[in-house]
Amino acid sequence: MRVVLVNPAHTGIRPEDEEEHLGLGYLAAVARSEGHEVTVLDATPRRLPPAAAARRVLDLIPAGPGTEGREAGLIGVSVIFQELIPSAMALIAELRHLGFSGHITIGGHPPTFLYRELCRDFAGFDSVVVGEGEVTFTDLLRALDAGDDWRGLPGLVDAEAVRGRPGEGPDGDRAAAAAGPTPRPLVADLDELPFPARDTLPEFTSRPRGTASVLRSRGCYGDCSFCDVRAFYAALPGSAWRVRSAANVADEVEMLMRDHGIERIRFWDDNFIGPGRRGREAAEELAREFVRRRLKVPFSFECRVTDVDRDLFRLLKEAGLRKVFLGIESVVQRQLDLYNKKVTVEDNRRALTTLEELGLEVTVGMIMFDPDTTMDELGANLEFLKEVFGSWAEVRKRVAQPWNRLQVFAGTPIEKTLREQGRLKGDYVRYDYEFTDPTVRALYASGAVLRRLGLPIRDAMNRLRRRA
Repeated sequence: MRVVLVNPAHTGIRPEDEEEHLGLGYLAAVARSEGHEVTVLDATPRRLPPAAAARRVLDLIPAGPGTEGREAGLIGVSVIFQELIPSAMALIAELRHLGFSGHITIGGHPPTFLYRELCRDFAGFDSVVVGEGEVTFTDLLRALDAGDDWRGLPGLVDAEAVRGRPGEGPDGDRAAAAAGPTPRPLVADLDELPFPARDTLPEFTSRPRGTASVLRSRGCYGDCSFCDVRAFYAALPGSAWRVRSAANVADEVEMLMRDHGIERIRFWDDNFIGPGRRGREAAEELAREFVRRRLKVPFSFECRVTDVDRDLFRLLKEAGLRKVFLGIESVVQRQLDLYNKKVTVEDNRRALTTLEELGLEVTVGMIMFDPDTTMDELGANLEFLKEVFGSWAEVRKRVAQPWNRLQVFAGTPIEKTLREQGRLKGDYVRYDYEFTDPTVRALYASGAVLRRLGLPIRDAMNRLRRRA
């Protein structure tokens, strides 16, 4: 079967922050292992709007013989962020407008939590993959290829059953489908999956040159209130955190270096250091495997501040670790508790000090604004950044989004909390809320101007305090 997998363009991502879509890479790999012809189209690096992306997709799927429209094949559309829902749905609508009559499926974190709302509000797609996609997607392809009924497959939503068909009465099968799909267990052994297809790799290796993404584990043992990773994996049967063997990961890295000239690796794990002793031992095993094979490839990853251990990170540095991303989020304990980080302000400082003493580059994530942020709290976070990094120019380089606001994602504890408090505004495409402090509200509103000026915000804060 002819398959095209599409990632709609996310124009809000800076070119230097773009990454390969490993989820589609894995889907392409498992589909090819079943004998299907698969193409991956990532519209983000090309900045293709929905209509242009739809035309490009249909160029990859020939018209069915003896028909006016296009009916051959399957199109899978990834929706990795809620703000991409409108462009993904516009892409699907354009595909139908241009005559594609084959099967369209969607998947990702937002569709997993929002499939009822999406089926209610949009047409054009036939199914929704809920949870991890590799096995579900393979079963769907097998059913379509054989002409079998795919409805009722575990992990798959029949969109028409959820929408309901006008003029038809309910029946048992449709009622069951509307209630939700049969849960698909998480992939227990990640080593069983083929390495992701690297169709889009040349588009990313030049930013910076020779860099590829690798996923060695799935899930996170943390339970941050704003993050949908834990909710995504915890909702399905199986271990929420799984890790590939060190040998399997090293084999993929060697392949990337040998076949693609890769010189750097960005581990794209939700949390590179897993839970407890098991997580530490898995990280140590990988470090020793890299050293044993003399891979000498610089790599980076993301982890929690409580994962930073001097001895472990010294070993990882010997294996090639050069850069660490830490989700600091705040040095205000109230905010850390709201975000359910389960860390202290001192934990944040200790992790940064350890990494600095080891000579490792650090980038941090901060959530400067939440619904109840005060000016004093904002000032404390800004003073901390200035203290750690020395200048606002350095802050801009070392903080992922210096003027970041708490975002609310479907399926997260913070969404539930704000909804119960009656403070959640907007809709599922982009949830919103109001700041309690009017001065903070005014300051955040001026953030676009402040960002262009390079974060000269102390004077702006003082001016707003005087006006309040």
